[in-house]
Amino acid sequence: MNKIIKKINSNIGEVYLVYIIFGLSISILLKDINLTFFQFSFFETIYFYRIILIFFTLYLFFSFPRKFNLNILLLSLISILFLFNSLYGETIVLENNQNYLINKFNIDPNSFFYNEKFKLLIINLFNIFFPLCVLMFIKLSINFNNFYKISYAFCELFLIVLSIFVTIKLFQLHFKPDQENFYFGIESDFPKNFINPHGLLYILNIYFIQNIIEIYKKKNLKKNLIYIFLIITLFLISGSVIFLGLCFITFLILTLNKSKKLFIYLLPIVFISLFLIIYYILYQSNQDIPGSLYNSIALRIAYIKLFLLDTIDLNYIYGSNIFSKNIYTYPHNFLIDIFICSGFFGLFLIGLLLVKINKIFKNKNLYFSNFIFLIFFQLLLFSLLSGFFFENIKLNILCAIILNLSNFKDEKIT
Repeated sequence: MNKIIKKINSNIGEVYLVYIIFGLSISILLKDINLTFFQFSFFETIYFYRIILIFFTLYLFFSFPRKFNLNILLLSLISILFLFNSLYGETIVLENNQNYLINKFNIDPNSFFYNEKFKLLIINLFNIFFPLCVLMFIKLSINFNNFYKISYAFCELFLIVLSIFVTIKLFQLHFKPDQENFYFGIESDFPKNFINPHGLLYILNIYFIQNIIEIYKKKNLKKNLIYIFLIITLFLISGSVIFLGLCFITFLILTLNKSKKLFIYLLPIVFISLFLIIYYILYQSNQDIPGSLYNSIALRIAYIKLFLLDTIDLNYIYGSNIFSKNIYTYPHNFLIDIFICSGFFGLFLIGLLLVKINKIFKNKNLYFSNFIFLIFFQLLLFSLLSGFFFENIKLNILCAIILNLSNFKDEKIT
């Protein structure tokens, strides 16, 4: 036991990063397993994940030397504006009734965004703002080679357990009387029977990166090809079109970095395949069906128009209170999230920091080839289409960690 504790302490930075990136998906899986087989009322793993994150971050503060980081201060200002505006800012108001989008896109919301205000403020304060404050004042050290190895082991175990669990649960649902479900493609009933599919499956995007990297290294080819097959199968069963797109883009980036000649050969094949898949999906889709491709694309465009064009009393300089009783949701785009909640000032700050992060990888000659960069790149793309920036723990803290490590000339990101 003492050896395990010493090993964790010697790799505390790597373990913390693994917990940040993979912790939520693991907690969702454990909660789903509990609800399916055991139903222990006290086993609230997602709450445990958030509470442990607070204490883990506090432990991190006492584990590393002190060093102030101005860039992370700028990042934390965005959360400060969100918290301030949510409590004291002018609340935005819609010109149209809240039922406009609900009726147009045949939406049946389980809860309204306004009702989640207290929970989201707590998450932002303790799971985002507090870690940013800690990372702002410490000199973090992470060996990314060790992080890669630990990540691969975690993801491998997660994929195996998840595949077994999904198989068992689908069999249970199949033989359940008076229940007909469809589990394939964009109209899959997966979200009805599994908790937070996006949060549950997000790890698989990261593991897909590692499988491709290992294949290009010619390591365990059969095993990694089988894992890629399982990942794509789970995405198809769950109807996670966004994740399939993220994996395709990542594959193209890795292929371009590995061999421009191979990339040129593969590009037409990939685009033809994508065209056929998208054509089939569009042909089979209907805008009136929630979750269909037409519905998802049109709805996200409508969200952006809604918050940019149909809102009044919006403070363009430093943002407004997004928690309005006549708006049932959030923008589903991290740039619009930041603009609504922190104005042009927040957009300026995030733009400045993204340029800084871009320079970090480019200057270290790790552009498009570094594992951490690809994780961050995927998070950014996904955040343009889903999720709320001010509860996105992974994106905020990973951004801070990259900015923290940028201070050190001797730090090697490999």
